[in-house]
Amino acid sequence: MFLKRLELAGFKSFADPVHVEFEDGVTAVVGPNGSGKSNISDAVRWVLGEQSARNLRGAKMEDVIFSGSEKRSPLNMAEISLILNNENSQLKIDFSEVAVTRRVFRSGDSEYLINGQQARLKDIVDLFMDSGIGKESFSIIGQGRVEEILSSKAEDRRAIFEEAAGVRKYKYRKQQSEKKLDDTEDNLSRVRDILYELESQVEPLEEQASLAKEYLVQREELKEIEAALLVFEIKNMHDSWMKEKDLVEEMENRKKRLESTLSKRETKQREGIQELKEIEGALEEYQQKLLKVSEETEKQEGLKELWKERKKHYVQNRAQYRKELETLQEKRADLDRVLEAEQDRLKEISLQVKETKKKLKETKSSLENLDENKEKKIEELKSVYIDLLNEKTSLSNEERYLQEQSEKTNQSIERQKMENAELLSSRVKEEKAFAEAENNYRVCQERVEELVKEWQDKKRRQEKRLKEFEKKETLYYEGLRHMQHLEAKIETQESMQQDYAGFFNGVKHILKERDRSFKGIDGAVAELIDVPEKLQTAVETALGASQQHVVVKDEETGRKAIQFLRERKLGRATFLPRSVVKSRLMAERDTDKIKGDPSFVGIASELVSTKETFETTVRHILGNVVIATDLREAKSLAEKLQYRYRIVTLEGDVLNPGGSMTGGSLQKKQASLISRQKELETLKSNLASLTKDTQKLEEELRSWKHKKQEVEKELEDLKTDGELERENERDAKMALEEKKLSLNALRDRLRIYDLDMQEAEQEQLKRKERRSSLSRQLKEKEAELEELNERISSLSESKVKDDSKKTSVQEQLSELQIQHAKQEEQESNINQTVHRLTKERRDLTAEIVEKDEANSLLEAELSEKTVDASSIDGELDQKRTQKKNYTEKLNKLREKKNGLQELQSSIDAEVKETSNQRQYLQEQLHEHEISINRLDVELDNRLHHLQEEYELSFEAAEKEHHLSIPAEDARAKVKLLKMGLDEIGDVNLGAIEEFERVRERFDFLKEQKDDLEEAKSTLLSIISEMDEEMTSRFKETFSEIQAHFQSVFQELFGGGKASLELTSPDDLLTTGVDIAAQPPGKKLQHLALLSGGERALTAIALLFSILRARPVPFCVLDEVEAALDEANVNRFAEFLKDFSRETQFIVVTHRKGTMETADALYGVTMQESGVSNLVSVKLAESKELVKSGSLREE
Repeated sequence: MFLKRLELAGFKSFADPVHVEFEDGVTAVVGPNGSGKSNISDAVRWVLGEQSARNLRGAKMEDVIFSGSEKRSPLNMAEISLILNNENSQLKIDFSEVAVTRRVFRSGDSEYLINGQQARLKDIVDLFMDSGIGKESFSIIGQGRVEEILSSKAEDRRAIFEEAAGVRKYKYRKQQSEKKLDDTEDNLSRVRDILYELESQVEPLEEQASLAKEYLVQREELKEIEAALLVFEIKNMHDSWMKEKDLVEEMENRKKRLESTLSKRETKQREGIQELKEIEGALEEYQQKLLKVSEETEKQEGLKELWKERKKHYVQNRAQYRKELETLQEKRADLDRVLEAEQDRLKEISLQVKETKKKLKETKSSLENLDENKEKKIEELKSVYIDLLNEKTSLSNEERYLQEQSEKTNQSIERQKMENAELLSSRVKEEKAFAEAENNYRVCQERVEELVKEWQDKKRRQEKRLKEFEKKETLYYEGLRHMQHLEAKIETQESMQQDYAGFFNGVKHILKERDRSFKGIDGAVAELIDVPEKLQTAVETALGASQQHVVVKDEETGRKAIQFLRERKLGRATFLPRSVVKSRLMAERDTDKIKGDPSFVGIASELVSTKETFETTVRHILGNVVIATDLREAKSLAEKLQYRYRIVTLEGDVLNPGGSMTGGSLQKKQASLISRQKELETLKSNLASLTKDTQKLEEELRSWKHKKQEVEKELEDLKTDGELERENERDAKMALEEKKLSLNALRDRLRIYDLDMQEAEQEQLKRKERRSSLSRQLKEKEAELEELNERISSLSESKVKDDSKKTSVQEQLSELQIQHAKQEEQESNINQTVHRLTKERRDLTAEIVEKDEANSLLEAELSEKTVDASSIDGELDQKRTQKKNYTEKLNKLREKKNGLQELQSSIDAEVKETSNQRQYLQEQLHEHEISINRLDVELDNRLHHLQEEYELSFEAAEKEHHLSIPAEDARAKVKLLKMGLDEIGDVNLGAIEEFERVRERFDFLKEQKDDLEEAKSTLLSIISEMDEEMTSRFKETFSEIQAHFQSVFQELFGGGKASLELTSPDDLLTTGVDIAAQPPGKKLQHLALLSGGERALTAIALLFSILRARPVPFCVLDEVEAALDEANVNRFAEFLKDFSRETQFIVVTHRKGTMETADALYGVTMQESGVSNLVSVKLAESKELVKSGSLREE
């Protein structure tokens, strides 16, 4: 078998249909980078079933479809056909030529065809299985595949050897066998669960069946005697009941007449009592009003007396205030006159003091002008003049120096400005380059952060989902186990229900035949009612054997059913014809007595639910049965009902009419007749809910597994992208650092120039300011020198004139100083007197104001209290009038009350007499009612006993059973038989038939269990054989590859040695494979420590070793020798040429040495942008082209 042809249409850059013919030997596909030559190897990989778009260098599968170019529109379909020569029938298909085709559409749909016929991906995989051809086999070695093989883990590298050993089909079969084993285990687990369930039933059912047979014998004898005795007692009781009933009716008529008379008198009595209450209420009201008015009158009188005393006090105080006010006002007038005289004297003396001060000042000024030291001042001014002349000379010298320095600095500033302009231009360029580098680095950082964050988020979500998956997986398997358990229980319950297990034999046959032989059979009572779970024990006890009574449409249907049982000797049954059965209810007055009692649960017939059609029948059975909370509380209800009704507790204890009690422990049953259907519905509901939840979990788990693969692939892609971006980020950071250093150096130079410029300009500014200051100081010094010269001349002339005036002015100054001192002392004394008088007047005025305000307040209070006194007198007259009116009204009400009390006493005596008569009659009536109720209950109990225990009505028992011995002897016999049945205890009458059915099913399932265990053993044996076969094949293949590896390595390297090592030699099913190599001239070392070229050549050596051990029909190599140097490429090419005698090679390459050894050459070009073309070159021409280098890589 070999590859004949490859047909491409619309695949990647091959827009037009292309046919590539292949011959034996080596076919090379060459072309420039980017021309699409590697799309040839991608096409072969894709048509063989590749599902990963990433392995095809795309993002999604639709990327393999031609996406269009500048001149061409996108295509909607890509198609590849691989045509193989199969004349040696290596492929298991009856064709000498096999064409495998794959199509994909832009809509996402895809197709597979084998020789033009529709196929599945699985069919493609099966076709090439064990042929050495496949997307993951050594028939295709793509770009980077060699490095991937050698850099993988030792455990992962095992897959290469497994493929070569051909154990994949055994691995697949083993997986199928393990799946079958899991299914067998599940089925076995289910059968075991059902067997466990049935095994727990077989032994108890066998015991119950044996006990039931013994019970039936004794029960039949008891039925014959007790039924006859019950008929005898029922007749006697009915006669007594009729007599008591007539007497009760007569007494009830007398009672009604008495109650009518009593009602009228009680009405009159209530009216009188009501009227008395109204009068007493009015008396109470007017007494309260009289008391209130009396208290208010006394209060007003007290206020009136208090006002008289206060008015007297106010008048006395007012006279006293007026007298004191007049005295104070006279004192203030005298003080005002004295103060005015003192203030006039103060003004006069103040004017004299001011005049004297003025004269003193003028005299002192004259004296100062006559200075004796003018000669000394003249000498001082001359000394100052000389100093000023020296300072002027120094300032002139400094001004000339500053002028010279300023000129030199101006020249330096001009040079610095020119250099600074050049630096600023360079800085603009550097800042622009730095901004670009900074932006590039920031973009790289953001991209890296985005990828890291995206990877972390996905990883975190994946880990979280993994935990949820593990929880849901646990729930899923628990749900499956629980479902199996429920299915087993449902199967058992349905089987029991279909067979009417637990029903009497006669009832069972009637229910089975109701749809075939009878019309009008409604069903057993247990089937027709729905009982709340908490009431099931109570209702089951209340019903007893009535659970199995059959409800029928009418009497005719019941007779036909009885005839059916009799003719076939199938047992007996009790029938309840709906047409004649009547409700049996408690008397309403009895129900009212117990309704409010906390221990009263309800009437049994009202606590169960049924269809409207059967309500009368249910009331017939349960209408007079009371349900109570417990036995202790039931006694209280029985006393209220005079022990006339049957009371059943929630625990199943019974308080019978008349006072007898039945109770104790109840044997636990598997499922009662009443609850069986409800329990089955509950089981089915639980199973449906559990199935739904389990299916939902299964869908979630399946979806999660698919999602997990997608996320893992996304994480790997993100990791690869992140590493690339990290590299870009490092490059961008280095470029940014270089630009930053260059820009900082330029900025430092500019900063230094700026500082120098600022310093020079500041220095110039200081010099300018100093020169201005010096100029100003020179002018000031010249002005000062001129002024000093004039002062010296003036002082010399005035010194002669002032000496004669000095003596006269000094005498005048002494007289004025004495006069001024006397005037100041006089002014101070008068001023103190004025201040003292002013303070006395201010204090006196404050006291007058205080007295005047107090007098005004007294006047206001006196006026207000006079108004209040008038109001008090008016209110006092009004209260006295009200008091008189209330007294008269009270006297009239007391007279009316006395008359009504006498009349009420007469009415009370009449009511009491009538009530006593009624009470006596009621007691008599109650005694007779108790007697009737007791007889009624006893009759009902005996009738109920007939129905419950023996499925007999009174009429049927009267006809069929006759008492042949005295009643007392019959009662003793019944007692002995019941004691015997009590010793036997509760029995399951359906256990006889149920035991046979369960036993038969148990034996059948046990056989199934044995068959499944045998199948399990067989599968385990098959898996073991698979393991042995895979181990043997792996070991054999590994040995062969290892043997070839040493020789191939030496051929490719020209010497050296290499070996393959197993990481776990004792476990050949899971062991990994390590590679050690020793190129010529080097020591033996692990593969990872070799150089890149050595690693690549070692990989190629391993590849050819595998191909030599397990030859493949053809092999596609995609630039596998890219990492080799020229010498190694030539050795590779020579080896490839030799190997092509055994295997057909298609090599995608751009290395000259490989091209030269090719038997055929195809060139891939891209003359039109985005569209690849294929050019076939003849061998002779190709060699010439290779030699000229026209096909070298562009």
